[in-house]
Amino acid sequence: MILTGFLCFFATLICVKGQQVTIPNGVIQGRQEYSQRGISFFAFQQIPFAKPPIGPLRFKEPVPAEPWEGVLDATKNDKMCFQQSNNTNPLENEDCLYLNVYTPIEPSTNVSLPVMYYIYGGGFVNGVGNFDNVGPHYFMEHEIVVVTINYRVGAFGFLSTGDTVIPGNYGLKDQQLGLKWVQENIKYFGGDPSKVTIFGQSAGGASVTFQIMSPKSQGLFRAGISQSGSTLCPWAYQRHHKDIAYSLAGYLNPNFNPNTSSKELLEYLQSVPAKTLNDAASVDFPTIWYNNQIIQGFVFTPVIEPEHENAFITERMYDALENGQMQKVPLMIGICSEEMIWDASDVDGFCTWTTRAVDNNVTLLVNDNMQLTDDDQRQNAGEAIKQIYTDSSFQEHPGKLIQFFSDTSFGRPIIHHAKVQSRFSDVYFYQFSYVGSMPGEHSYVPEANRVAHGDDNSYLWVYYNNSNLNTMPEDDILTSERYVTLFTNFAKNLDPVSEKTDILGINKWPKLESNEFQYLDINTTLTIKKDLKKSVHDGWVQVYNTLAVKPFDTF
Repeated sequence: MILTGFLCFFATLICVKGQQVTIPNGVIQGRQEYSQRGISFFAFQQIPFAKPPIGPLRFKEPVPAEPWEGVLDATKNDKMCFQQSNNTNPLENEDCLYLNVYTPIEPSTNVSLPVMYYIYGGGFVNGVGNFDNVGPHYFMEHEIVVVTINYRVGAFGFLSTGDTVIPGNYGLKDQQLGLKWVQENIKYFGGDPSKVTIFGQSAGGASVTFQIMSPKSQGLFRAGISQSGSTLCPWAYQRHHKDIAYSLAGYLNPNFNPNTSSKELLEYLQSVPAKTLNDAASVDFPTIWYNNQIIQGFVFTPVIEPEHENAFITERMYDALENGQMQKVPLMIGICSEEMIWDASDVDGFCTWTTRAVDNNVTLLVNDNMQLTDDDQRQNAGEAIKQIYTDSSFQEHPGKLIQFFSDTSFGRPIIHHAKVQSRFSDVYFYQFSYVGSMPGEHSYVPEANRVAHGDDNSYLWVYYNNSNLNTMPEDDILTSERYVTLFTNFAKNLDPVSEKTDILGINKWPKLESNEFQYLDINTTLTIKKDLKKSVHDGWVQVYNTLAVKPFDTF
């Protein structure tokens, strides 16, 4: 009996040793998890990296978290930032600035592993970094420390008055403070602060490139991976931010004076209950700002700030990129083969009504970032854009209109971003073309590809702790192993094809050169190809160079 008690006590000591970490702010109690192949890892969830952004800290830069007493229970996630969605989640909370650390080694072990810092997508209005949403199981089999983070989205993260009162970009500043936390604390979890790679998908991918561009992020990471996102994407920037801020206040209170100062606006919006503000911004806000967001710009997004001490970005994204005003770190960036195939979820409706509407009004093809206000100019631009895709009509070639939607929101700006940045740093470009069963099936439209926006994330993350990869087809399993290997190789060695080339089936992935667009096509095999979307992209460049009004902000 005594022996049994001693063994239980000893086992508890071992358990606590592996699952408990002490950082400068206090002691953290985590838990042990297992990957599908039975490899153990340690999860430390919901660690505060900032003070709750409530009360006077709403619409303010994040402030580092304060120390706590006792042992912090970091065994679960039960908070997420407010989402702009019609479906209220009970976990939504204005007090949401927490991060999660996952490590495949016992934190007390004297080892320093590369770190991958994940930034979720969701159009800057949704998203969460919690364990059930982005389980790190596949990465844990590759000797990588993974950090996922919550950042403010929607009005709380990106509302702006265009001045120094509410300059905006709070979600990006949350990401940045999380990176500073990593620099100061990741060593306690077995991570190497000098080997941090930031990565993200969609708005998370755009956030990666925003972080690369911000002078305030200097030295916080050494590389970036952007999935389907860029600072140049039209949806990643909002020109009408001040009008939106005042319109929101007017909607909340019809008696609100639109001529009041930014300071008075701030004081009013800080007084509104968080859920009331979020409901107005996400459900009842005037629909004028919601038209064609994926093309013209989401309502609450990054903005260009005036010069001030805490500014995240003050230069136009397009000009800054062209001038090399960025951290010149290696970048892995790419797209899915048909990002907007989901537009045809109702195939009959798309092929009949959407195509007809665009054929009858080609100005619907013109992005606001072309800065054309004259009707004749917009008509000419629309006709030129249509000519890039078809000589006849979109009703005859609905797949070509799908291609347009994919290119105008993702392909065009992301390819351009990669080409420009390759002048200043190593860039590896890919297209994810593998059509598998894991994301679910999509509509089939002739002349359009099949892999939709976000499909590739299913091969990187475990959702709801349901690691059932072993039940999937062999090609799905192999694609997941290859995709994760490319990411982790890059994080380890700044080269996606530096290890496990037997799994990858290739020995080299050429860097992007300004005079030759070589990229990796990720399909049932990994293949190096050239000149992705060349004729289409060249057509877009010509349209912008000859018909659009400079200076550009996005592309």
